Amino acid sequence: MVYKATRIFLSLSFCFLLGNSVFAQNLILNPSFENYKNCPQNITNFGSLLEDVSLPSSSSGDYFNACGSSDFGIPSNFKGSQEATDGSGYVGLYFYALNDYREYIQLNTSRTLREKHPYKISLQLSLAEASSLALKNMSIVLINKKIKLPNSSALTGSRIDLQEDVAFYEVKLKPNKSLANKDEWVTLTAEFEAKGFENHIIVGNFDNNVDTTLLEHEGPVLSGDFSYYYVDNVVLEELPRVNYEKDKIYVLERNPFEPKGYELDAEAVASVKKIFKYLKENAEVQMKITGHSDNVGQPGYNKFISSLRARAVALYLKNLGIEDNRIVWEGVGDTRPLGNGKIKEDHLSNRRVEFVMTEFQD
Repeated sequence: MVYKATRIFLSLSFCFLLGNSVFAQNLILNPSFENYKNCPQNITNFGSLLEDVSLPSSSSGDYFNACGSSDFGIPSNFKGSQEATDGSGYVGLYFYALNDYREYIQLNTSRTLREKHPYKISLQLSLAEASSLALKNMSIVLINKKIKLPNSSALTGSRIDLQEDVAFYEVKLKPNKSLANKDEWVTLTAEFEAKGFENHIIVGNFDNNVDTTLLEHEGPVLSGDFSYYYVDNVVLEELPRVNYEKDKIYVLERNPFEPKGYELDAEAVASVKKIFKYLKENAEVQMKITGHSDNVGQPGYNKFISSLRARAVALYLKNLGIEDNRIVWEGVGDTRPLGNGKIKEDHLSNRRVEFVMTEFQD
């Protein structure tokens, strides 16, 4: 019996790992710019140096590699000094310069993305030491085919839209630290739902100078000011679809509520949107939301604030389009603590919202 049980466990483990490997696969071809034809020696069209990398406009960025010349080497090069995050190469692009000059890279995906499936995109940027400006925001464009525009101006949405038979959209990325960082790599990420036509990704700044938001800069922007970033390690992964077991208690992902707080922060909103997607795809499911509080304060007030927390989640889902009769919510105050409430960590964990998916009952 022990032998049979062990075999079943190993088989299930193998299937689990195999299933996860499908989602963990990077769909970007040449994501760290390690597949190159020649070592970079001078300013040239680096689209001719790299496999599966092209240029969507007439401007050309720079390719840096440890095997390159002194101006195009790693870590030191003509724009500054930075180690590669993965391997021995990375690219450099102007994200902001005089007269809306921009540089971009266009990356191939290994297959067309699947419609209505969730994906995660991430990449790493480092502001080159020669830069005098830094951007506040960053985004990428997902597109259905390779494009090539005739000049070096910003690839705004209106310009891309003029291309024949093109379908595209922009996804804003969230940085894990300031984009003014010249010492370390900044990781930018975003999750999105594919539309089913995406087979190329464009990296760069898609706003003209007037519409680009810069980080704080002392004095006026001069004609010689620019923002130049190193780019490395572009990763596109398919995520498993959101699934909740029925009758199982889940805690809403978010930063801890303040003692009197009940509003949803950005992390909570992202979690609620995942719940919304699940509810839309599973019409037979009903959701019960329960708000909780710590044991600081009077029981009546604790029940009140916990009710507001549950109500905030319910209202957000209803505003997204979930019917009233599919959502039940309540606040239970401090009557169901996760800890004994004697230390700060207990208070933080007790200020929470839980939810359960059940069979729909009208």
